[in-house]
Amino acid sequence: MTQAPARDYGRAVADRHIGLLLTALPASLAIDFAGRADAADFRTAWFPEITFADSFGPATAAALKTEKIGIATGVVGIWSRSAVTMALQAATLQQLSNGRLLLGLGVQARGYVEAWHGQRYEQPIAAMRDFVTILRRAFAGELVTHEGEVFSVRNFHLDMELPSPPRITIAANGPKMIELAGEIADGIIGWFQSLEYVRDVTMPALQRGAERAGRSLHDFDATVGFPAVVTEDDSGVELAKGQAMMYATALGSAPAYLESARAAGFGDAAEAIGERVRAGDLRGAVSLVPDEMVNALLMAGSADRVRARIDAYREAGLTAVHVLPSPPGGFYPLYEDHFPVESLSQLPEFDFNGLVKSFDDAIRLLA
Repeated sequence: MTQAPARDYGRAVADRHIGLLLTALPASLAIDFAGRADAADFRTAWFPEITFADSFGPATAAALKTEKIGIATGVVGIWSRSAVTMALQAATLQQLSNGRLLLGLGVQARGYVEAWHGQRYEQPIAAMRDFVTILRRAFAGELVTHEGEVFSVRNFHLDMELPSPPRITIAANGPKMIELAGEIADGIIGWFQSLEYVRDVTMPALQRGAERAGRSLHDFDATVGFPAVVTEDDSGVELAKGQAMMYATALGSAPAYLESARAAGFGDAAEAIGERVRAGDLRGAVSLVPDEMVNALLMAGSADRVRARIDAYREAGLTAVHVLPSPPGGFYPLYEDHFPVESLSQLPEFDFNGLVKSFDDAIRLLA
C-alpha cells in the first residue's frame, strides 16, 4: 500500500459514528473484518487483549491493510506491560497506521491483573493517572522521569518521529474513572451503559473531570460499546437476551453494569434475573429478560432499530457507539464463580459459525 499523507484522526472519522469491536475472533479473521469495516466506512476497529490474541499484533497487520478506519487497542491493561513497552508499541503502531491509532487503556479486572499478570492491583485511579502521564510525556519527545504513586520511570526517551501523538482512550464505567478520563484523556470507551446512565452519570462525570483540568470536551471522543445481534428483522432482540442476562448479573466484574440497568428502570428485573442465576437456573434467568431491557442495554434487532438507538446516544452527548457482534443466543460466565458450578452444563455450546455470521450481518446491515 502506498503511504498516504498523515491523517488527523478527528477529521478522518467525524462523519462516522459506528465502531466495530473484534472480540473472540482468531487474529486472521479479525484483520479481515477490520478491512471489511474500513470499506463499509465504520469509524474504528477495536482489537482486544483478553485470551484470543494480543492487541498490537493484529492491530498492526490491520493498519497496513486499511486506509481510513481508526485502529484502536480495545483495551490493553496498564498492568500487562511497562509504560515504556507500551510507549514503544503504541508509537510504532502510530507510525505504521499513519496517525490512526487510538490507544485504548484499561485497569481491567483484578483477576486478570493478579492471577494472569502476577501484578498488584492497587489504586486504579492513581495507577491510570501515572501511566497516562508517562505516555503523554514520552509521546511529546521528552526525557521522562516520573516518580508516581504506582508507576515510575527514570530517564526514558522515545527516539521515534510520530505523525502526531497517539490519542489515548480510557475504558471507564464508574464515575471516578470517567472523571479521570475527562481530565487527562482524549476519549472514553464505556460498556453496557444505558441511555439514562450516559445522561445522568457519564456525561456529567466527564464534564467534572474536564472542568478540573480547565479544558474543553470539544475534541473529546465519548463512546460506549455494546453487545450486538443485528438482524434483518427484530429477531435479534430475543437472540441477545443471554448477553443482557450475562452483563446485568456480573457484580463481581463491574458493579456499574447493574447501575446502568437500574438507571434505565430495570433494577428490579436485574435483581430477579440475578436471583435465578444464583439459584443455578441460567435458562430461567434468560427467560426473565424483557424485550425492553434488551432495547435499553444492547444493540439488537434490525439495522433501523440499532441506528435509532445510536442516534439517541449521540443526542445524549456521545460521539460514537461501538458494536460487539455476539453469537445469537449465546452467553458465558464473565469471571470465576459468576455462575454456580452446577449450572455450567446449561451454557450454550459456543457457536463459532453463528459468531462469524453475526459479524457479517453487523457489517453488512450497518454499512
